[in-house]
Amino acid sequence: MLTFCRPYLLWQGIVHAVTPSVAEQQGRELYQQGEIDQAIATWLSIAQQYEQQGDIVGQGRVLSYLALAYSQLGQWDKANTSIAQSLDLLQSQEKSREILSILAEALNIEGTLLLAQGNSLSALSSWEKSTEIYQQIDNKTGILRTEINQARALQNLGIYNQACQRLVENLVDEQVNCQSLTFEEVNTLLSNDLSPLKQAGWLSLAQILRQKGNFVVGEEILKQILSQVSSSEKKASIFLDLGRNLERQSFLEEAKSNYQKAIITANNFDTLIQAQLSQLNLLILQKSWPEVEQLSTQIEQNLSQLKLNTTKVDGQIYLGSLLLKWSQLSDNSNLLPSWIKIEQIFKQAQANSQILNYEKGLIYGVGNQGKLYESLAISKLCKTKNNSSVNCSKTNQFSDINQVQLSLRDLQNKAKQLTEQALSKSQALQIPSTTYSLQWQLGRILNSLGNEQEAITAYLEAVRYLKILAVDLSRNRESQFSFQEKVEPVYRELLSLLLPQNNREDVSQKNLKEARKQIEALQVAELNNFFQDICVESQPIDISTVDPNAAIIYPLILSDRLAILIDLPNQPLQVRITQVSQKELEKIAKQFRYNIVIRSQREFFKDGKKLYDWLIEPFIEQLQQAGIKTLVFVPDGILRNIPLDALYDGQKYLIENYKVALTSSLTLLSPQSLQEQGLKTLFSGLTETYQKDGLIPLFYVKQELKAITSQVPNMVLINEEFTLENLQSTLKNKSFPIVHFATHGQFSSQFEETFLVAWNSSINVLELEKLLKENDPRGINPIELLILSACETAAGDNRAALGLAGFAVRAGARSTLATLWSVNDQASAVIMEEFYKQLSTNKLSKAEALRQAQLTMLADRWYKHPFYWSAYTLVGNWL
Repeated sequence: MLTFCRPYLLWQGIVHAVTPSVAEQQGRELYQQGEIDQAIATWLSIAQQYEQQGDIVGQGRVLSYLALAYSQLGQWDKANTSIAQSLDLLQSQEKSREILSILAEALNIEGTLLLAQGNSLSALSSWEKSTEIYQQIDNKTGILRTEINQARALQNLGIYNQACQRLVENLVDEQVNCQSLTFEEVNTLLSNDLSPLKQAGWLSLAQILRQKGNFVVGEEILKQILSQVSSSEKKASIFLDLGRNLERQSFLEEAKSNYQKAIITANNFDTLIQAQLSQLNLLILQKSWPEVEQLSTQIEQNLSQLKLNTTKVDGQIYLGSLLLKWSQLSDNSNLLPSWIKIEQIFKQAQANSQILNYEKGLIYGVGNQGKLYESLAISKLCKTKNNSSVNCSKTNQFSDINQVQLSLRDLQNKAKQLTEQALSKSQALQIPSTTYSLQWQLGRILNSLGNEQEAITAYLEAVRYLKILAVDLSRNRESQFSFQEKVEPVYRELLSLLLPQNNREDVSQKNLKEARKQIEALQVAELNNFFQDICVESQPIDISTVDPNAAIIYPLILSDRLAILIDLPNQPLQVRITQVSQKELEKIAKQFRYNIVIRSQREFFKDGKKLYDWLIEPFIEQLQQAGIKTLVFVPDGILRNIPLDALYDGQKYLIENYKVALTSSLTLLSPQSLQEQGLKTLFSGLTETYQKDGLIPLFYVKQELKAITSQVPNMVLINEEFTLENLQSTLKNKSFPIVHFATHGQFSSQFEETFLVAWNSSINVLELEKLLKENDPRGINPIELLILSACETAAGDNRAALGLAGFAVRAGARSTLATLWSVNDQASAVIMEEFYKQLSTNKLSKAEALRQAQLTMLADRWYKHPFYWSAYTLVGNWL
């Protein structure tokens, strides 16, 4: 038989000077058996007796039990009144050991009630007070229980590192750092059977580790505790957490299996519904529509049996959201959800939230109704007329769409009214995550109504809240937004509004300056998302003060057009629009790169000319008139992956007319010249491999090394000398403006898969950051140039060049010279020799030295194909 989940450890460890009455104990037993109404009746009678007898302590104790029982029935006014009365009575008494024990437990219960009502900060305060009292009376069980609860509150507040460390310190006798907790340590620490309370603590730790992205250790904890527990309910809860752990790693079938085990094992509605909702989400992703229909009906029935509490409201909101997701992803017109049912679910959640005074539930209930009406308006728009501003391929489908009685304008206005209602509450409560989402939703709706300026204002607010959210998102990898689904579209939709649909002369400078600012912000957000950390901060820079002969080109790929924003020194911003779709542009860019990499004879010329016509030709007169010598691209999307210096005007490559550099964002530049800092170089490389299967020895690294060491002051770590330990030691004791790695490596859109190969290990981008910052711990003399001469972008990864940009930014180097693909190592030796020669002998800037080296290759009949010279990309400072 299914029951309802109740706190089950509340009375363990309480020290009583007198034995509670038999009736009071009977009330506890009724509560644990799920007979809540009878427990309340029993305790009310006892509380009345205690009051008549003048037993204030007994009355206070029983009132705290009543508060907990009322909360189980969703009677929150009575629950809050009872706990307040309990604490008033207990705090008015002399603080004997017995009274302190009862007061500590009442505060513990208060924390439980506050957390259940979504007030994590107040819950934390109550549990901190409870812990202090338990420490006073040396009640170790009480201390552990309330410390575990404090960690739960910190977890809800997004303070994961502190929550993690607090749990470890209370669960483990020895000194263990939560940040570096290993699989082996967990095996040792959990080798003996634990008390139920410690098991609960370790399970909380596993949840936090999952949220921090430490899936391996979190999973091991869950498996170890699973082998120790006998309770079906605890097993179901662990299966649920295992499923979530596996789902976060994209092991969907294994996750589905664990959710199913949780559903079968669960004997209370809370765990059952959570497992069913998780299972439903997976089924929707897998497009198993008959199973989706069946399970969603079961969940709705189970939710109707759940007592009124925040868990019920959260379940209703999540169910409604999943049904909306089903309506968007469905490819089966015979199996679709009902919009009327979805609306009913959100309205029930709204009504229940009002009863509970659950503000967060109220915001989501109303806000999701706004989202539903927005979806209905888009569906109606796509059904009645062709509108190029709406992507009808992603519109929601409903089984009862014909029952929509409102006009298109009325649907849009209702969506706006509901969204503004929810937004007002979210702003009042200062909840950035929901405020950002609702501002974005409002921006879309206002745009559909034709209120362009109001829409821009809403989008700008959404972006502002995203920046506030960035720190919290970086802490929690489990709830971290999918950047490509939840963050990037906000920026791109805003930019689509700021930039014109076609070429015209009356584009406001205000809009263009805002567009440039948001393009820069998008680049920074992408890098921070790449690292899942706030490692990149930006400051505006005036291009005319950096290089009066440089033009900054911002190509922005929008779904229906390509916008090119150009910043010329001492001139207003200019924009040109090319009517080419994102799909077509990406196709041409991929073909261009592919034909260069496979060394086709002439096929790349045609695509290189198209890209030149889109990116350069619209501004060629302005570039010539302004005397521009350097083109600095802030590339977008697929354009990061192509060799821009190989663009072709029909007669010459771009590199023949201009120096070319890339930057992740102009605001990230450190405008210093390499020649001012000197050319002392640390060279590290491999001519052999050490048990690295599949890696080809780089025989010409010796030639590269010889050429470099003859031209600049240097220190060399080659083959077995090229280890992480030797790098650490060298960089700790000496400073180098140039650090050069001639070794295998890879750039990926996942920072975990962005690495260099040393003699006996791989060095990932975060380890490299630590290494290179040891070169300049005070940030006074950062590395001017980081060279990675044998790396490549990950195959099949359209966003892999983020890894290249990531290396550049995270390493703290002012600029990075790297390769987009693995170049013949003989050719690499030739171009590097020429590059260093231009730096040392001719005292050229980095960009001009690279250009001259590339032109030397282009003039050589053996290396004139762009495969050999165009892979080299300078990212960052070009001076």
